[in-house]
Amino acid sequence: MPGLAVAWVGMNVPTVETGGRPWVWEVVTPQQYNTSQRLQDDPLVLSVAHDTVVAEISHADHSGPIVRMQVPVRQAPLEVSLSRPRSPSRHWNVRLETGWTLQALGAAAQCWIDREAPGSARLQTPAEPVSSPQLYQLHPAINIESAAFDHLLTLDPDDAAEVTSLLSQVHEALRPYR
Repeated sequence: MPGLAVAWVGMNVPTVETGGRPWVWEVVTPQQYNTSQRLQDDPLVLSVAHDTVVAEISHADHSGPIVRMQVPVRQAPLEVSLSRPRSPSRHWNVRLETGWTLQALGAAAQCWIDREAPGSARLQTPAEPVSSPQLYQLHPAINIESAAFDHLLTLDPDDAAEVTSLLSQVHEALRPYR
């Protein structure tokens, strides 16, 4: 209702004119934010730099991805090249996309709260997942959740080795950005 503070996660924040849209933050990259006056004028827009790369490995013979891996980065790369020889008998695809970690989104939301309602609330952003899944070490720097590991075990040994090799190559290619 106009004139009343909007309740959000058990706290009150000042009334913000949303133009009739639902009370939801829109998250955009700094580049998107800087090139759009509409985004800059919208009080519900959070400008957050990408801080993770998600690698999705799939095979032409499967309907969906074989495995997905998230690698936190300080700076999201514009492009990553893998030094993997192409085998004509294999139809592997590695798709990389950038995104945001929960910590980056939480920090941006807390900055917004501090700006719009100073001292009113602290956002509790978990540092670790709520329930820690069982992890296996796939590579010295790569841990894999048990469900993904179980999926790897269903593959032909050569395919599982190919996926593991691709994950290691992606991880190493992102080393300069971590």
